[in-house]
Amino acid sequence: MKVTLKLIVFCSFLAIIGCQQNQKKSDISVNSYLAAEAEYETNGYLKPESVENLRKAHMEIKAISAYEFALPIAGIQKWHLGFLEDGQHGDWVFYDNLAQKLPILTSNQSTPYTVTYVDLSVSPYYVEIPAGRIGGLILDIYQRPQADLGVLGPDTGKGGKYLLIGPGQEEPKGHDADWVVSSNCNLVFIGTRIIGADKETTDKLRRQHFVFKVGESKEGQKFIPGSEIPKWLGAQSTGLKFWQDLYDVLKNEPVDGMNRIILTQLRDLGITKSNGFNPDEEQKKILTQAAIKGDAIAMVHTFSKKSYKSKHWPDRNWRYILNQTQLDLMHNDYYEAKEIASYTYEAFSTSKGMVLPTVGQGSKYLGVYVDENEEWLDGTNTYEIIVPANAPAVDFWSFAVYNNKTRALINNKEGNAIVNNKGDIKVV
Repeated sequence: MKVTLKLIVFCSFLAIIGCQQNQKKSDISVNSYLAAEAEYETNGYLKPESVENLRKAHMEIKAISAYEFALPIAGIQKWHLGFLEDGQHGDWVFYDNLAQKLPILTSNQSTPYTVTYVDLSVSPYYVEIPAGRIGGLILDIYQRPQADLGVLGPDTGKGGKYLLIGPGQEEPKGHDADWVVSSNCNLVFIGTRIIGADKETTDKLRRQHFVFKVGESKEGQKFIPGSEIPKWLGAQSTGLKFWQDLYDVLKNEPVDGMNRIILTQLRDLGITKSNGFNPDEEQKKILTQAAIKGDAIAMVHTFSKKSYKSKHWPDRNWRYILNQTQLDLMHNDYYEAKEIASYTYEAFSTSKGMVLPTVGQGSKYLGVYVDENEEWLDGTNTYEIIVPANAPAVDFWSFAVYNNKTRALINNKEGNAIVNNKGDIKVV
């Protein structure tokens, strides 16, 4: 038996396809100071024009570096702003169908999403998860898991009550949580997926999710369907808006760890926590250029034939889209900035079950961006992918097709951007 798919795909397998864009090349080709050279006077000092160009080049280099570190934060903020169009902090928003999931970076239609955001600077929160086959996570602004929930969390699928406290907060006395999660940031993303359940069971389990401030009641918990006509897009903002989104998150966070590194790189570009977001015209131009180049560099690492990403099969072009090795990104030799930046450029969220080599639990993702001739996948072409019978997946496998510009599911007239082993494919 073989499965023949007459389309292009990303998965749990994934394929990113090229779509026609109306953006002119000149729109993204901005002169850069990075070509500046040091020219000297006969007395050994730099020529005035070199001083000026090198000063600007230094600022641009720092901004491009800051862009890479900040990509996960920009992704967190875009969904955060989209979430707030449907609900408020502590509400659960449901994302089920293609229309609701269209804005989300490389979402998958195979499982429903149950999502909320909270701000721990306001209060610590309780999070209650029911028993069931649930995969969940709590993410910080760098999309590093603060804890897994459900089958790979400490509750191991039996459900329980978590206490979530923010940076510098003390554990409330007399709390009744089963587990305490200390977050290193104030803005926190919480999400779960109900795995392999029918609609009735899924709806029941979802409505047993609760998140509420310590000292308040879980009564009145709101469950809100995501908008069928969303007005937001999960791809990181471009140009100066990228930096505004970043600042809007960091202004509510402690200046420590990676936050301090980013703010150090931006201190000469009019962005500081103390003095706000105030770049002058020169700084705006440099920040805009850096965002354009940062986006292009992220695309190199994410999609390029020269990508650093490891291949699953040495003779094929399927690559692991998530290549970090440490949950906290702290490799013995370096911080895994490139790994998390290239991943969060095209996708959203990490978890223990995605990063660590768990067996029989969690999920793994492969992506393909070029065909067998190493030509970019193109939406004007037709591709065939053959999946062998009895592919080794405990719950399910799926292919999803994404737009390379938005990194979101393609929006087609069929209303379906995936195929999977749940009956949505033709077996021949």
